Amino acid sequence: MAAAAGPVTRTLDVYDSRAALYQDPDKLACTSAAAQMMLNVVAYEATAEYFAPPDGLAALPVPRWRPDTSHETTEAMLAYERSNMTMLAASAGSDPHGWRNALNYFGWGSIKAGAYEDAAYPSFDAAARAVVVALAQSRRPVGILARDGGHAQLVTGFAVSGGDPRAGGEFTILGVYVTDPLQSAAMRDAFVTLDTWRSGAATIRFAPYLQNDSPFRDAIDGQAGTAEWYGKWVIIEPRL
Repeated sequence: MAAAAGPVTRTLDVYDSRAALYQDPDKLACTSAAAQMMLNVVAYEATAEYFAPPDGLAALPVPRWRPDTSHETTEAMLAYERSNMTMLAASAGSDPHGWRNALNYFGWGSIKAGAYEDAAYPSFDAAARAVVVALAQSRRPVGILARDGGHAQLVTGFAVSGGDPRAGGEFTILGVYVTDPLQSAAMRDAFVTLDTWRSGAATIRFAPYLQNDSPFRDAIDGQAGTAEWYGKWVIIEPRL
């Protein structure tokens, strides 16, 4: 009698080394450097099949972005974020609204393009699942607000067992592939196990957003940043 087959392991990683760059020497440019890498990955990944995915999913919008790893562009994107965020001007860097707005404006030509959205989840498990499903269905990187919301990272891949995340069924996350724009973090397409992502070192752990300096209402989604994100797990996800 043949042994029963175990759960199917499914993997995806859209990381492309040509897309990589560092925010350094600007220690405040994590969101713009992450956005730049995310758009670079999309541009390198883009094919006719990419924009017409199988299984009845909606076609993805075609970006205008062309790969660019220059620091000048990183700084231009940060300036745009700071002009289109809900954070106090006295605070450094940008918040999730600014990050999302830069992705849509630079990537698709309009702040209202809607190709990326910010989303807040009530638990780690809900956010982790959302990251994996978004990646599986769109093949676009997902941004995460790490270090209690004070730092931007991007997730380009995953390993799961069980059902197919593209169908939104039941699956168990084994780990994700994370890239950090800060050079000293030494994380380039690094595989992070689910347990480490949940409760590892502060530089790796995906923890609730604890920044409280985004009091203004966003012109796109009508949400005040702090009220929308505080105490939740925040991601910048592709619109599906």
